[in-house]
Amino acid sequence: MINDDSFVIGPYKNRAVILAKDLLQNAGITSAPVSLRQIIENLQKSRDVTFKRVPDFSTKVSGLLVVCSEVDSDYAVVGYNGKHPWCRRRFTIGHEIGHLLMGHACDPNSGQNSDNETEANVFSSELLIPTELLKKDYKKYPDIPTLSKLYLVSAEAMSYKLMSARLLKI
Repeated sequence: MINDDSFVIGPYKNRAVILAKDLLQNAGITSAPVSLRQIIENLQKSRDVTFKRVPDFSTKVSGLLVVCSEVDSDYAVVGYNGKHPWCRRRFTIGHEIGHLLMGHACDPNSGQNSDNETEANVFSSELLIPTELLKKDYKKYPDIPTLSKLYLVSAEAMSYKLMSARLLKI
């Protein structure tokens, strides 16, 4: 779930946005919806990472990232909740990619409102709803349901993104 901390301006937000933009550029994505398949294939060229749909997660768990270090290499596994709606799974996958690229270590003491979680949320939001693309699309489709369908995200995620991009006022 996105929280109000995703609107915080700070060094961790800037880093998340820059990394998401770089990943989009490297994957050659220039229009909505963002293809997670393209993102994942591009990411797998430089990292040993596997993505797994987990059908028996508790509904309270959206996803997880496991990074394993061996003597000569590292590999990662991203698990996402197969019970969640597709738009939620997309956000979760983006969120876990953010953790991976930003080098967030697993910390059982960090809650949903930690800087790492906020940074991963900002990353996923920028990855799935790139601000530059959204500004152009908002001129054509200035409503949340249409934009949510175009970007394959929830209305909640789109609402937060529109507010953080200062396109929608409360």
